[in-house]
Amino acid sequence: MRTRVLITTAVAASAGMALLAGCGGGGQATSGAALTGSSPSVRTISPAPGGSSTTPPPPPPPSTSPGASATNASSGACTSAELTVTAGPSQGQSGMQKSDATFTLTNKGTRSCTLEGFPGVSFVTGDNGTQVGAPARRNDAVAPQLVTLAPGAGAATVLLITAPEAYDPAECKSVDVRGLRIYPPGETAALFLDMQTHTCSGEPQGSTLLSVNPVGVLQ
Repeated sequence: MRTRVLITTAVAASAGMALLAGCGGGGQATSGAALTGSSPSVRTISPAPGGSSTTPPPPPPPSTSPGASATNASSGACTSAELTVTAGPSQGQSGMQKSDATFTLTNKGTRSCTLEGFPGVSFVTGDNGTQVGAPARRNDAVAPQLVTLAPGAGAATVLLITAPEAYDPAECKSVDVRGLRIYPPGETAALFLDMQTHTCSGEPQGSTLLSVNPVGVLQ
């Protein structure tokens, strides 16, 4: 059974430069691009009343791409500058060395905006944000939805992580990582999510280390 972890706290991605500067948006543009279904469903999410949040130490800021952000802003889509990312602990599936986790993109801006499609996600390490392994594979079996976020509201996304212990150590070449670089759909400016763990730096045969659902689709 997969256990999904719901996220309630927000982490600002606006301080520090190092981790995201090393690998700019260009290398992740493919995995960060939005997909639009032929007949997408539409949801509007409002913030829960009376909620409070705690702020952990700020992660490094996103790299910038004014052109992409300007395009999203003019279309009503959420830009990276309007979003924060948070996550909770993942819990493994017994005997399968896999775990489901969720991360949440929250609208910290003053306008309602939309998210639709797949985020780009990859592990990074070191002070310069060096990517480790391949970007997350899109779970195309799950259709994207158009999600409208009111200010303060968030949309959670499921991320399936395979532990390096599932593979031949000689092929896996396990290394420590500092977290995840996340590109919201349609954006080339990244957010950083602290997640100190380990993953494969090699390419084990038949491996899918990361798999991601569309934003806001919890299934």
